[in-house]
Amino acid sequence: MLFRNYSADIRFFRLMLPPLLRVALRAFLYMAWPTRLALLRINLRRWLVWLPFKIREWRDGLAMPVTLQVVDDVSCKAACSNCFFTTFQDRKQRLSIEEMDGLLDQALAMNITNVYLVGADPFYRDDIDEFLALLSRHPYQLFMLFTEGKRITEAQLDRIRAAGNIIPTLNIDGLEEASDRRKGDGTFEVVDTLLERMSQRHMIFGATAMVSTANVEEVTSEPFVRYLDGHGAYFLAYIPYTPVDLRLERELVLDGTDRDALFDRAAELNRAVRRMVVFDMLGIEQQLTSCPAAVYTVTVYHDGTVTPCLAVPAGSKGANIRQRPLRSIFVEDPLYRTIRERHAEVRRSNRATGRRDKVHCLFYTDRDLLRCYFEEHADEVKVLAPHAVEFLADGGVDEEAG
Repeated sequence: MLFRNYSADIRFFRLMLPPLLRVALRAFLYMAWPTRLALLRINLRRWLVWLPFKIREWRDGLAMPVTLQVVDDVSCKAACSNCFFTTFQDRKQRLSIEEMDGLLDQALAMNITNVYLVGADPFYRDDIDEFLALLSRHPYQLFMLFTEGKRITEAQLDRIRAAGNIIPTLNIDGLEEASDRRKGDGTFEVVDTLLERMSQRHMIFGATAMVSTANVEEVTSEPFVRYLDGHGAYFLAYIPYTPVDLRLERELVLDGTDRDALFDRAAELNRAVRRMVVFDMLGIEQQLTSCPAAVYTVTVYHDGTVTPCLAVPAGSKGANIRQRPLRSIFVEDPLYRTIRERHAEVRRSNRATGRRDKVHCLFYTDRDLLRCYFEEHADEVKVLAPHAVEFLADGGVDEEAG
């Protein structure tokens, strides 16, 4: 439940099963009782509804997504350097509490129980207590709540622990110097204390690191990973950096060689630590599973626009949850259907040739489909943040290197 396991083959299980089993055993022994009850409740529901949803999938010829990713607000006040939220053309709109409530209900009706709340930092919201109450009112869904961690109070930690279905995920891009440089002086000290308090409460929590050429050595070092492991984190996920300004920040983007090295390094770190698991999210999708965009995940941005994935803040103008139901968009949206057809073509080719090819990341390494789609359907596409589409059109660092 803490990772995206899509279209996995035997290599995934060989590489990831040992660390995942270690973490699962640790969680079973040490997690707080509210979390135990929440996970039991969520999994029991999954088993009870599995057959009806499977029958519907066979009937319709279309499986529902596994994960809902939500960026409900991009007007974050955290002011981290190199943050891509600053590039959005409209930063004033936000999904209201009522809209979020309806969206989560629609997702559960599609049997989506994994929800990633990835932006912006909800603890800068004036209505954060109401927001946390909303999540606790959806007991059959598990929420990954992404935050920098500087604004979480003791009372909010207690509410999260009592809910049981909320997993705080802290963005930590390095040790003290790197964290304070990007997020402000004193950030690392605050996060260090927060990690201790969550560990004392026996909460399940983890961390993400946005990886660029500037910090890749530090965040993949044993001291950094052992620091998180020693403070009780259950997982660390590496997320590759997307440039806000390609002209000024191209050198920060990991190229293909760097990304392959990151995947190998994550595998080494999983053998070096004993209490947590390290994920190279892009590497797993590239080498062990497949790109989940528009097939295994559905992504909703702050103005209601449904996009292929978090890295691509652009979608069809008619694909908005304020105008149409989420399921209708997932099934009928032409961009989503184009991406799913690409997966279907690869599956048909594999059956004919005996190969085991997969669709790789449509943003970083297999961008032709999205690039061509946006060029051919420019009048039908709503671009929320131009930097991502510019990155697709430019070709990024890999094509330039070639």
